[in-house]
Amino acid sequence: MNIVKKERKSSSLPKNKQSLSSSSGGQSINLYQEIPTLEVSLDDFEEFALDRLKVLKRLEQLKLRHVPAEKHKQYLDPLLSKLNNPQKDSISHFVLRLAYCRTEDLRRWFLAQEVALLKWRLGVSSGTAKNLKSVLPDAAKLVSEKEMGELKRELTYGTVGLNVITDQTIFYKVPFTLALDLVQHRQVFIKKGMAYIPESKLVNLVTSKFRAHLSRQLVLLSSVPTTPALKRTQGFLKNVTTVHAVKDEFANKSEMAANLDPQNVKEHLRNMPLCMVQLQLALQTERHLKHWGRLQYGLFLKGAGLSLEDALMYFERMFTAKTKDFSKEYAYNIRHMYGKEGKRQNYPPYTCTKIIMSNAPNGNDHHGCPYKHNTVQQVSTLLAKVGIAPQQQKPIMAQQQSGQFTLACMEHFKAAHPNAASTPKVNLDNVGNHPNSWFEASVSFHKVTGGESNDSKKSPSKTPMGEAAAAGALEKPAKP
Repeated sequence: MNIVKKERKSSSLPKNKQSLSSSSGGQSINLYQEIPTLEVSLDDFEEFALDRLKVLKRLEQLKLRHVPAEKHKQYLDPLLSKLNNPQKDSISHFVLRLAYCRTEDLRRWFLAQEVALLKWRLGVSSGTAKNLKSVLPDAAKLVSEKEMGELKRELTYGTVGLNVITDQTIFYKVPFTLALDLVQHRQVFIKKGMAYIPESKLVNLVTSKFRAHLSRQLVLLSSVPTTPALKRTQGFLKNVTTVHAVKDEFANKSEMAANLDPQNVKEHLRNMPLCMVQLQLALQTERHLKHWGRLQYGLFLKGAGLSLEDALMYFERMFTAKTKDFSKEYAYNIRHMYGKEGKRQNYPPYTCTKIIMSNAPNGNDHHGCPYKHNTVQQVSTLLAKVGIAPQQQKPIMAQQQSGQFTLACMEHFKAAHPNAASTPKVNLDNVGNHPNSWFEASVSFHKVTGGESNDSKKSPSKTPMGEAAAAGALEKPAKP
């Protein structure tokens, strides 16, 4: 895939080349085993990757929010329509491979979302069984009628969801190692190391093959040196993994938005996810935050509605421990975050993915994700400071210990906001994916349920959150 710098008025994809996916009729299946040999403009290179990233992020959101499968189509179709072109679909996949091959965490996330996308596409495509046969593992063999007759009873009772075998029932047999997902859930019959799989479950075979191939390719790609043709794209490839796919999602234009100002930031501690609670408490006790902490918390407050002028006032008031001249040492960085200095880029707040996968905190740092970077005891202490009782902490700790950091954050939200899912005007979309979504949903919940504090009258020390903040003893996170 060659990248050319070319100004384009429309997509520069070739109109007369053969589709990269091989299928005659129906939905084509692309397992991305062939690298596209096309010239693509730098604009297309970036645009295609972002379009695909939106799809993968939406799939992750649907899973985290436990949205019923029958509703996925209405959320995915508008985004997938931009990937209908086979060349664009293939190019976008390989561009994101380049971006997500760099670390184990990035590879794991990309692999999970790509497998989910393939499963969804196969689930909604027409003529799936016919198309799947061309991409089955080489070891998959059609079971003969004679063998079907001999094993009819075993196949009927050993295959989940199969009540009766008819003349139209088709089975394939493969080494059981190629169908571990089905074997793990005891959904197929096994004999002499071969798993007997009905045609209706061929999707599992294809996704297993795809997962193994993509996982291997990502690891190999991570060790390949950068080619001269890709040097111009390094900045984009490095930053695209931290992009939040939905623009202007945190503009705080609704009636439920928080009215943040330098006087009431502390009072909104109860509306913050644990990563921001940790930073706010550290700021109150140490009167200073290091570089990455300032970036993470400053962009969060910006997304929550704190204006540039108020941010300068708030941090100047809080930074008293190591500051001789605030304007000289820190004001430029804060104005830069708001797009008023340097490249004048309007930086978005950090997503959960960026916080989890970015550099881990060291020593006296307080940035990062507590569920990933802190011990269970440290997380428990933080949760107690924001009023989460030990009994409520159990599901949160269970998710942390299993490595499901975003799900742990969602469990924290559930514990702090009982019945939020059934509360009107509380939008829970993306709560497990972005700290600002968590914040906005919490603010809406407290406004609807009458739990909003009076910013002009109520002191932070009069609330449980304020008392915890005033007490101030923050246990410093240590790298596990």
